[in-house]
Amino acid sequence: MYHYLSIGSNIDPEINIARCIEQLLTRFEIAHLYPCTYTAPEQIDSERIFLNTLMIIKSDQEPVELKREFCRIEESLGRDRSDKDRSRKDRTCDIDLVFSDESCHPEFFRRCNETYLRQVLSRSSSKAEVTIFGSKFSDRPAAVYFEGAAGDKAVIEYKTDPL
Repeated sequence: MYHYLSIGSNIDPEINIARCIEQLLTRFEIAHLYPCTYTAPEQIDSERIFLNTLMIIKSDQEPVELKREFCRIEESLGRDRSDKDRSRKDRTCDIDLVFSDESCHPEFFRRCNETYLRQVLSRSSSKAEVTIFGSKFSDRPAAVYFEGAAGDKAVIEYKTDPL
């Protein structure tokens, strides 16, 4: 099963997005990763700019199990999941499961209407360069592989943008 994720941070976002991606790489097969994109805050009162990305992972885990795993990653990066107002506050990491499907089709993200998701998909949005296990990832969609045997390195295979 392919799971379509939205990932965001507005506290040290370049660092926390990279750490989040690294943790996801060690746990799941990453089928597709979009460039990290600067976006304005939505539905929270904050002056901090967000960094968002979209990712497709492959996993046989059920969505409930995935959500538990995502919460562990968020907590490891400093998010207080016990705070009842956490959805309206600045965050080190936020991982959302947008939807799941039997097939991997990055263009499925076009179905989403949220402004910040549309900005990630836009070529004209401001992109950030992040470092994932020592490899620079910047402005084009990619498949990213984790090479634990190679000393925890990310292998980035840039894709032609299908969108």
